[in-house]
Amino acid sequence: MPRQRRYVLIALVLQVLMVLVGQVSEPVLRLSGVFGMGIPLVVGWLYTVRRGLPFKEASVGGMLIGAVGAAVGLVVAISLDGGSWSLLPLGTLASTVTGWIGAFLGSTLKARKVSVPE
Repeated sequence: MPRQRRYVLIALVLQVLMVLVGQVSEPVLRLSGVFGMGIPLVVGWLYTVRRGLPFKEASVGGMLIGAVGAAVGLVVAISLDGGSWSLLPLGTLASTVTGWIGAFLGSTLKARKVSVPE
């Protein structure tokens, strides 16, 4: 996991930050589902493209990026809002899939030699 650690941490911090901002901003709260899915998508893509990883390794990393950030973010959100704990497995699964999709897109674009600024 050393290669993914940085990106997992980035996704985790962004997810928790989104939850905290959503506590004081109604528009962010209303769009938290979109942001919650977008964060692992973008971070999974960046992880794959910047590291130049093959799809198999990128897939594992993308799924970890999505799952860890979402699980922690959802626990914080449910604890603060008093929401339903039934959202935890579904939200974590959805973010795991979007992290994988980000990794897939990153490996596909990498294969096409799309340059990404460092």
